[in-house]
Amino acid sequence: MAFNLDNYEPVASRLERWILHVYETEFVPRVITTLHAYEPGAWCVFKAELYEGERLMATGWAEEHHTEKGVNATSHMENCETSAIGRALANCGYAGSDPSKRPSREEMQKVVRYEGDMKITERADAPTEKQVWKYKSELKKVGKLPPSNLASMTKYEISKAIDGLVNGDATPEPQDIPEDPF
Repeated sequence: MAFNLDNYEPVASRLERWILHVYETEFVPRVITTLHAYEPGAWCVFKAELYEGERLMATGWAEEHHTEKGVNATSHMENCETSAIGRALANCGYAGSDPSKRPSREEMQKVVRYEGDMKITERADAPTEKQVWKYKSELKKVGKLPPSNLASMTKYEISKAIDGLVNGDATPEPQDIPEDPF
């Protein structure tokens, strides 16, 4: 990890600073969050809007995936909503005490989780990083998100899934792909 999480301000601190600032301007601060996309047990997308009185000041979007461990095992939706608020606050000028540290601490924790997921290539049957990239790229083209079980997919499963996407077939579900008997 090439960064220190202590150098990034949590969303709660940014939100408190913004609310106190808005009250000083005699406007009423409002935060409105909306769940825009949701696949139960898999992923969600939230949008946050910050208002000063009736004036929309900024928006922010976030996406989170349900995981088997960590905060997203039990609270991926709450985490997503908080991240969306953090993005909106950054877009409103509340990017933390150091403007070069625009991401919130919560967003940088997602980077740490992602780096942990990338270690899946240490398994003998794990897909290569290039396969994972290609799979995600093909999914993005058809407007789909990677499955929550991506870390457990094998080379064979991800290869079949890529082929299906490239050929315009429906994405094979990992449980529908037969195991290699050897």
